[in-house]
Amino acid sequence: MDQTIIDNVTLVPGNGAEPLRGATVVLDADGVVSEIAAGKAAGSPDAERFLVPAGVDLHLDNLTERRRPRATVRLDQAAVLSVLDAECAAAGIGTVCIAARCEDAPGKGVMVEDAVELAAVVEALAPSLSCDWRIHARVEVTDDAAIDSLRAILQVSSRVAVVSVMEHSIERSRFASAAEHRAFYAADWGLPLEEVDRILAEKADGGEDREARRQEVAALSRAAGIVLASHDDRSPEDVEAAYALGARIAEFPLTMAAALRARELGMATVLGSPNAVRGKSTSPGNLLVAEAVANGACEVLCSDYLPLALQSAPHALVQAGAASLAAAVDLVSTAPAAAIGLPSPAIEIGKPLTAALGIVAGTTFMGSALWRDGRQTFARTPATARLLTPSGA
Repeated sequence: MDQTIIDNVTLVPGNGAEPLRGATVVLDADGVVSEIAAGKAAGSPDAERFLVPAGVDLHLDNLTERRRPRATVRLDQAAVLSVLDAECAAAGIGTVCIAARCEDAPGKGVMVEDAVELAAVVEALAPSLSCDWRIHARVEVTDDAAIDSLRAILQVSSRVAVVSVMEHSIERSRFASAAEHRAFYAADWGLPLEEVDRILAEKADGGEDREARRQEVAALSRAAGIVLASHDDRSPEDVEAAYALGARIAEFPLTMAAALRARELGMATVLGSPNAVRGKSTSPGNLLVAEAVANGACEVLCSDYLPLALQSAPHALVQAGAASLAAAVDLVSTAPAAAIGLPSPAIEIGKPLTAALGIVAGTTFMGSALWRDGRQTFARTPATARLLTPSGA
């Protein structure tokens, strides 16, 4: 019977299991793990090959920027998604929850109809892509069109994995002051402060019914059996209100107190892996991933806007002394899978392989192969061919 042998790797199995240096993993003809054998220590600190559970990314929000490579160019969502799929596979990500932004903000390049179109595109393309693409519906409660957009997404898509309740207002800003809030969005949107103020004023006007909209989002999520997430909680009280609403994921808590309260309530706390890799947040003064992980306040990392950061973050956290490699790898794989009810990608005998193979140089993970449910969906050649040896060859 044909076998695939992946040898001389550092295996991090997942679910807290300790790494095995110089390991050999044998797959049968169906891609099921039939043998795991430890070996001698191999590789070098500068370039070591790792086999890890495939990443599960609960939040990737960079499609808008990818669609607009020039000010006068706006690319088709399907075309951009097909290329982004290859990037995510090369980054070692098996499941990607792409953000469908239920809001209408043309000034920052976001149009509400794009969210529904993206859901339909993912539904159509998913069977042909390397990664398992899902929808993360981000619902902006200050937007009059947001609820209808969520309803439409739920009608066209069977792949919605997360619904998050957002409020990007001055009152619920992730920035410490209104001045920081205005300055960031002026830079992010490429607009003068006067235009930013106009957009923010529109949000304030549209937010009069925000509490009723929160309840409606929660009801739609509950009826569809989809996990609900809060967003940018600053205080324990914010977290408690989100939990009472039905949220079981706390996404990007802004303070240690909020993150710890979420963990006390049993919520999965999600922070961004770019924060771990860069050692800082894009918002001054916000919670640092390394600090949160070291204090047990972070259970999940997402790619946020940078796919390559997801599988690199565990190595950055190890380097920072914030976590063991076994614990850090779970942050980007088994823990997020559990948070949205997906099968665990842990590497175990008797299970189809769902894993990423790659070289780690410094703290950067450079993927060379990806498996999903025993099927190899991505490989770099010819280098990968030397790593994977069919027994009949």
